[in-house]
Amino acid sequence: MTSNRISIYCGLLSLRATGLKALDLVTLRELAKRVNVIPVIAKSDTTCKDELIRFKNKIMSELRSHKIEIYQFPTDDETVAQANAEMNSAMPFAVVGSGDFVKKENGVRVRARRYPWGIVEVENEQHCDFVKLREALIRTNVDALREKTHNVLYENYRRERLRSMHMGDGDTGPKMVEKFTLKQKEYNDEFAVREVKIREDFQRSLEQKEAELRQREEAVRDVIMTGFRVLLTVFVQLNVRSREVEDLAAQELRRLDMEIRTLQDERTRLLAKVVKKLKK
Repeated sequence: MTSNRISIYCGLLSLRATGLKALDLVTLRELAKRVNVIPVIAKSDTTCKDELIRFKNKIMSELRSHKIEIYQFPTDDETVAQANAEMNSAMPFAVVGSGDFVKKENGVRVRARRYPWGIVEVENEQHCDFVKLREALIRTNVDALREKTHNVLYENYRRERLRSMHMGDGDTGPKMVEKFTLKQKEYNDEFAVREVKIREDFQRSLEQKEAELRQREEAVRDVIMTGFRVLLTVFVQLNVRSREVEDLAAQELRRLDMEIRTLQDERTRLLAKVVKKLKK
């Protein structure tokens, strides 16, 4: 039978001088009740060895003070007792990751991170704990992790769920079916109430949003109409002024025309006088 249960959670922790973040502590405490938690320091190549050792000690001290139970590799089997004891003392594991391969001076290609001062090898135990972590999880303790998940973590979860349903660990047969049916009915009733509430909240939110949109639409319409009225007023004023200018221009043209005619009449009279004098 294939098991879909999660047996390992590697909690990636950031290097911080002040220790773990409050969110990390809360997350690790809750997850430790449901899965085997193994703390891992990410990007451990960003600090020196002395600071890394101090940070490891600080993390373990904070985990103990907050009563967070991380996974301890079993030491009751003599064949792996020494190796697991070393792995327990190495926690939290300080790892380095890289997707690049670098050729060393001896021609060997290794997975590493390159820096101006040299390289940090992912699979070199002098540089990081990646090899220890891989050995601990995949090669040495994979069965122990699965067994604890099934026999301890899942059983604790199962008993807690039965207790929440007011059922005993040994309840079987009609009594268990009756309690399960009753609990299922409670869940269905609770779900129905929550569904109605969610629908009502959604409808209320939708109506509120529609009202806000209508108000915005009316406000935009008022702004547009106000602007249109202002433009119309300006246009009318410009049109009136244009007509006034046209009337003034027409009056000026009529005045000039009268002056021209007067001058022409005066010229005609003067010419007539000159001709009359010449005839005499």
